[in-house]
Amino acid sequence: MIIDPRRRLQSRYVPAGDGVRLAVDVWLPVERIAAGEAVGAVVRTTRYHRAGVDGGDGDDPNRAEAELWLAAGIAFVVADARGTGASFGARSAELGEREIADYGELIDWVAAWPWSNGRVGAYGTSYEGQAAELVARLGNPHLVAVAALFSPHDPYRELFHPGGVATAGRFAGWMRECRRKDGVPAEEVPLPPVKPVDGPDGRALLAEAVAEHQANTDVHALMYRVPFRDDRVDGLDWASTTPAAASEAIAATGVPFLVRVGWVDGAFVAGALTRFAGLPNHQTVEIGPWGHGGRTRADPLRPTGPIDADGQDRRLVEFFTRHLAGDAAPPPAGRGSLSFSTLGTDRWHTVQSWPPGDLDLGVRRLYPGADGELADVAGPATPVRYAVDPTSSTGPTNRWLAGEIGQGAAYPDRRNADATLLTFTSAPLGADFHVLGFPVATLQLATTGSDGVVYVYLELVDPDGAVTYLTEGCLRFLHRATTGPPDPTNLGVPRTFARADRLPVEPGETLDLTVALLPVSALLRAGHRLRVAIAGNDASCFTHYGPPGETFTLTLGGSTHLDLPVVTPPTA
Repeated sequence: MIIDPRRRLQSRYVPAGDGVRLAVDVWLPVERIAAGEAVGAVVRTTRYHRAGVDGGDGDDPNRAEAELWLAAGIAFVVADARGTGASFGARSAELGEREIADYGELIDWVAAWPWSNGRVGAYGTSYEGQAAELVARLGNPHLVAVAALFSPHDPYRELFHPGGVATAGRFAGWMRECRRKDGVPAEEVPLPPVKPVDGPDGRALLAEAVAEHQANTDVHALMYRVPFRDDRVDGLDWASTTPAAASEAIAATGVPFLVRVGWVDGAFVAGALTRFAGLPNHQTVEIGPWGHGGRTRADPLRPTGPIDADGQDRRLVEFFTRHLAGDAAPPPAGRGSLSFSTLGTDRWHTVQSWPPGDLDLGVRRLYPGADGELADVAGPATPVRYAVDPTSSTGPTNRWLAGEIGQGAAYPDRRNADATLLTFTSAPLGADFHVLGFPVATLQLATTGSDGVVYVYLELVDPDGAVTYLTEGCLRFLHRATTGPPDPTNLGVPRTFARADRLPVEPGETLDLTVALLPVSALLRAGHRLRVAIAGNDASCFTHYGPPGETFTLTLGGSTHLDLPVVTPPTA
């Protein structure tokens, strides 16, 4: 198998260590190589097809992406993961150990070519970004930088079981589409166009590869067997596919990171803040008003406006250019920087730590009242009953489904949705204030079931009565144990979601629930009103654990409250 340094684009099979052939496209900055320059390379592996058409670089779907790298003098390598696209083999898991080992071997293969300077970066968006972060745990000496873009640091908490609640509907749709792309089952599902490797045998080899895909494990069938974060079965092990669980190995490498997420895209923003606070590697973190992938906008308070896609691309290339140069300096000392936007504005702020040391952060506590108010002073201990509506939903364009719909999350006016929820609304705000961090809801709640979930939404009501979604949190009752006190200005509520820490639920028993809402930075304007809305189901993609006719009894008063992390004065 030869890579011709005079050819700009070529597609080849690269054998993995166990002999499985991986389909790889190699784009080379041929002018730099012809001038005798050794170049760095970036590698991206995907389970969604490295390319969907057959043709030269003029009509290749990766051409625009490749041009960014070639213009910077960087080689670009993109590969189909085993069991997908034109690669051979079968998948026994998603992001399994063998798949990540393939990634490391591919990096070695790239670094060994005479045109390579031996320095390689790994990057990707969503699944691909998680794979890039996981390969860092291998300690490959050629891997000098990683960009994890719009991807989970802890997929159990941030995508598949937020609050311990299964997003099984979302997972089923994703897995169904993945199997269709893999050509499984071949007799029922037409394979989407896949680019074969170069040569007269390319299409025949593609057909042979798809035949091997028929042995791929259907991971969706395993979803309900691993409801706790430390559960594991053959084919689905949260720890082995969770970058958070590999933090110690990743920290030992010192590899620098570029991390980019959107405020309203799954719960990836929680992972970005957790990683920045805990991982000692130098990190450049960006949190913006972006939808999944960064090409669409997702700011509930300001849904229209620029997204600066060109700026995102430029900063990505600049990050790798710094680290891939043959004479690149070692990664700088220190944690790095965190730049974040504030929803409802066009302002950005950059800090060097989380929680931010240069901002005056405090907590504003609000109490739900018996008349539906949300006040600064607690009322008497009063029980309020709520009949759970199993049809309550955040809709088909919520933050959990954004990755599948190809656009930023969008929440229409929530007035009608709130009609099925238990709501508490404040008086008009007397001044602007800036929420920054993890709001925390503390509830005393009893249920008629032996299991269930509570959803808590933070919303803003404008003077005309329109209701805007800000953020949310949910908690399955059996996961209510915590490992420390809540901290809205830091990382919310610590808990393990481990099987040994589950707590039983007795119908009618009052439960002490501490629910972390997903972090947000938002400027709330004077004259608007805050609202807390409580539900017992989100039918959009979440599993419903409650019984038929489920009823909550929420005990109001001093023990039920919302803690809002706020900046004083507002930075925006």
